[in-house]
Amino acid sequence: MYAEYTLYEWVGVRPELAFSGEIKKAVLQSLREELEGQVDESMGVIISVIDAEVEGDGVLLPNDPQIYFPVRYRVLSFEPILQEVDKGVVSDVREFGAFVSLGPADGFIHRTQLMDEDVDFVQELRAFKGRDSGRTVGVNDAVRVRVTQVSRVSRRMAAVRIGLTMRQPYLGKEEWYEAKPQAVNEGGGKS
Repeated sequence: MYAEYTLYEWVGVRPELAFSGEIKKAVLQSLREELEGQVDESMGVIISVIDAEVEGDGVLLPNDPQIYFPVRYRVLSFEPILQEVDKGVVSDVREFGAFVSLGPADGFIHRTQLMDEDVDFVQELRAFKGRDSGRTVGVNDAVRVRVTQVSRVSRRMAAVRIGLTMRQPYLGKEEWYEAKPQAVNEGGGKS
């Protein structure tokens, strides 16, 4: 789920940026360098610092070359939520499962969670194929998934692990759950 947060804090700016003449640009650059791509425990993956407003004069601290400004700023973040249904694109397929790009983060679907049947890995197609139905899911397929696990090991984006499933009704490739039109008989009723 994407969310926008407004925050207020003191932001340190390197002197060469602070004295460039454009404080707002300098503050934005400092915030973007520090925050974008980071994982915050309460906000999730910070995708972008949208805007920043300097709300006062800068202050110098002893033995610190940065200049600190009081700043109100907005960030856009991505926080995967347990049981949330999302759309993504299969980015890679390995013998043990598939990786799905959810935008700013990737999730993983174990091969047992791909379909409601046993699947075979087809190396040549970079895909999995259902043993009974013959349905396939592979690289570049658009899929609907449910988030089943979220874990964070560190503040770096690469350490966010998202577990996914497609073993529920209306999950998986769209063509798997599209309603098939029913035939209409001559009397106008459905057959």
